[in-house]
Order: sequence, then C-alpha cells, then structure tokens
Amino acid sequence: MGRQNCEIAPDGRGHRLVTSVLALSVLALAGCAQDAGADAPPAVASGSVALSPSHGGLQGGNLVLADTGGDTDGPVTVRFGEEEVECEFDDRSSRHACVAPARGTPGTVEVSFAAGGSDVGEKTAYTYTTQGTQDIPLLTVDTETVRRNAEAIRADFPSDVQLGAVLKNGEPVDVFGKVIEDAAKVDYVFVPKLDDAIALREAGVEAKIAVLYVAQVEDIPLLMHYDVEVAATDPAWVEAAEQVLSTTGGALKVHLWVDTGMGREGVVPEEALPLAQAIEDAPHLELAGIATHFSTVTAEDGAAIERNDTANTTVAQKNRFDGAVASIRDAGLGKDALIHAGASDVLDHEIDPLYYDLLRIGGMFFASSPPEERLYSWTTELAQVKTLPAGWCIDYGCTEPTTAPKKVGLINHIPSRENELTYTVGGKQVPVLLDHGTVLTLDLSEVPDAAAGDEVAIDFSAEAFHMLDATAPLPVTTSGG
Repeated sequence: MGRQNCEIAPDGRGHRLVTSVLALSVLALAGCAQDAGADAPPAVASGSVALSPSHGGLQGGNLVLADTGGDTDGPVTVRFGEEEVECEFDDRSSRHACVAPARGTPGTVEVSFAAGGSDVGEKTAYTYTTQGTQDIPLLTVDTETVRRNAEAIRADFPSDVQLGAVLKNGEPVDVFGKVIEDAAKVDYVFVPKLDDAIALREAGVEAKIAVLYVAQVEDIPLLMHYDVEVAATDPAWVEAAEQVLSTTGGALKVHLWVDTGMGREGVVPEEALPLAQAIEDAPHLELAGIATHFSTVTAEDGAAIERNDTANTTVAQKNRFDGAVASIRDAGLGKDALIHAGASDVLDHEIDPLYYDLLRIGGMFFASSPPEERLYSWTTELAQVKTLPAGWCIDYGCTEPTTAPKKVGLINHIPSRENELTYTVGGKQVPVLLDHGTVLTLDLSEVPDAAAGDEVAIDFSAEAFHMLDATAPLPVTTSGG
C-alpha cells in the first residue's frame, strides 16, 4: 500500500493540529505513514534542524512541525528534554508533526530526533513559556539575578523585622517564589490573587502566603486547603466568610487592611476597630495582621517623622495608621497580629519608624543595572525594512508626512504596557513613528545598515519600574536555572 495523505484537523490558529500522541498512532494505523510492513531505510541527516514554532506554553498539546534534517518520511521519535513523543510525517508541510509534551516550569530544553534506532540530524532546542500569547516576542527572565538580589536583601535585612516577598509580576510566580524563598528565607509571600498562591504551594513554597486583596467567599475552602491567608476589608465579608468557615471546622487567618490615604483596599481608620471586633467575634477567623499601604514615600520622610510634620503625606498616613492600631489593641484585640506597612521604598530609604513587624519587599528583588546586568531580555526582529519617499504619510490622518526619504523598520505584536518602552537596533535607540500594537514602525534613520532580520531589543526603565506588567499576556521563560 502506498503513502496516503494525512488530514490533520486545524487548531484555533489555523495550524494543522494533531491533538494527541494517541491520535498520531491512529493515523499511522490508518495508513497515513509508510506501510507498516515496509522496511524503512536508515535515516541520514541531510539538512538543518528546525522547529516551527520553537517555543510554546507549559501546558503542551500544541502542534510542533519538525524539520529533522534527515531524509526520512517515516515516523520519528522526538525527545523534548526528558519526554519522548512519536511524530508522523505531514505531507502538507513536509515536516514531522509532533505534539509538544507538557512541562512543569519555564525554560529551554534540548530536542533530539531518532528513527529506526538511529539518531537523525542535529540536536536543537525548544523553549517552554508561561501561558502568554505566543505571537508576542518571548521575554526571558534571568533567575540568577533574582537570586543574587534576594541574597543581598537578606544579608542586609534588619534582624528584628520579618521579610515578606511581594510577587505581583504574574507568571512564572512559582519560579520566582521558589528562587526567592530559597535565597532569602522569607517569612511571608504576598500575592495579588489566589491562583498565584496555589501555584506557589504546588511549587513547594513553604513560607506563609497571603493574598493582598479581598478573596471571593466561595474560594474560602481553597484558602483553607492551601493554607493561605487573606485580606479582611469589610464586616459584611467577615460575616459571609464565617458562614462558610463554620462548615469547614478550621480557622482562616486574615489581615485587616486600613486605608490611610491610598484610596485602595481597607477600611478608613475610624472603621478599623469595628472590623477588628467583627473578626474577633467570628469563631473561625483569626487576626494575623494589621496593614496599610503608603502612597508617597520619599527619602525626606524619616526627618519629617522625627519632627512630626503633619503636612508630610507619609507622616499623616503613619499617624492615622498608628491611631487605628492603638484603638484595636487598647480594646484588647490583635495583640499578636503582625503590623506591616512599609515596602521596598521604605527599606531603600532606611526609614526605621516605618519598618514595624514586617516589610513587604517587591521591586528590590527584580532590580538590575543594565547594560552591565540585565534581569529581562526581550527581543524581536525587524520584519521588514524599507525607505519611504519624501511626502509619505505615516499613520492615520497623515499629520506628519516625511520631509525627506526616511528608512523605517517594522516589528509586530508588541502589547501596550503601563510604562514606556524603548527600542534599540544596532546599539542605537530608535524612535517609534507608528504604534498600532500589531504593527510598530521604527525610525531607522540613524541605523543606515539595518536590514530585515536584525535584532530589536525592547526595554523598559529598571529605575522607573522593576517588575513586569502582569496585565500584558507576555510569553515568559527563564534562564539561569
């Protein structure tokens, strides 16, 4: 029987997708590969090895088309790191169709090929990322920089203050959490949502974990299961939480948040004592912490606190917070609750009166000093380079047509971010002429030798914003172990 064409069902992005290794085996039995009775000749490497795509999400299951560099159109065994998959030949692409196996953590793995008991072609690599949009340029985080930062923070950290790590970067929160816990021996990890807390627990993080913001009452059984603390910001939530907790038999630890001038989570100071009393009256709630968030910390705040300058924003917030804490403790409540308010800026400026019992450190774990030390590597390539004639329109409305011929380069799929991005080509930062997200046009006037395929480094100010914007669906991987 001769070779038959394999019909591989399309996925949501229009690729010809094989849904599972089992499905591939079924296709083979149906005659989609060489006849099972035929003797396959030994595979011989004849070209370069390539994967399309060369990266994908941790969940696996996506189609990877492999050019093995061999002359075989029979089935091949492909090893992604420690995992093996069987891949059939796909006539439409003239490649072997593989289904990427899942992996637990982001990173790059070695990929090798074998057929008929012999190696095929050279080895190559496949990069696993967080569940970002795979069309967006891949961003790599150097975990060794995070580790060094964590070790340095712990080495200089005040011995009588607990260390809380704040992880609001988004994925891979489990990797960040393990690296920071191992290097800094943190007492707490604070995260914005329950999913992050679950990821940390399942990664083996043993420190106390608290969700910074109020949790859904329906999620309380999960909080109990994963031993996660949560914010208490309203007596009505306390009442609803107690009703659920009464069915579990356990006690949920909560942190009472006081809004002292941030306009975010927490009750105003006058309502702190009634909320503490509501927590005390709930048999299945335990007051583990009392917290606030300073809005405008500066290097001058230490001196302003010494002279009690109430015109200073931080002094005003501190006085409100101290008053709320005093009212709770004067009522005999929260005697063992941790008091925490300061973040990285408080530690950086060494404002001792704001240390309290615990400091919540976030951005300092992710600081770097480019170009000598770079935490993030975010690159793409010039998809197209061309020269626009004089008088050529750029962007809708044609508000600023070119006054002379202008060399430009196009890049694609750069998500909008809350902080400004910069683009560097050939060692020179280049201006953005047009930004439509899916397409950006860069001014290459100062890079006359730039060509399609040249690397574009995408950067954001480490001084202004250390951490990733977790709202952007970036595919993130890690380097450095």
